[in-house]
Amino acid sequence: MLLSEGMRVKMQKRLRHLVVDNGQGTLVELPLEFEGRRAFVVWDLVVLGKHEIKARIELDPKLLERLSGPGCDYSYRGQLVLPRPQDN
Repeated sequence: MLLSEGMRVKMQKRLRHLVVDNGQGTLVELPLEFEGRRAFVVWDLVVLGKHEIKARIELDPKLLERLSGPGCDYSYRGQLVLPRPQDN
């Protein structure tokens, strides 16, 4: 998604999620953005001059859980399927 000057992200936080791949669990931390009632994690970001191209995955905001500890703001209770580079 290409963000132009008219599209502004309202809030940016951090998300911590346990990703299971081949039977092994790994904690990942990703930027979390809110646009109104919608929530997205930023998988990748490329800057081209004044423009940012973001690969984002939309989340169900009802499955976000606010964390009180340092480092991350939210945890996701749903299934988060992250793209793998070898599959692209």
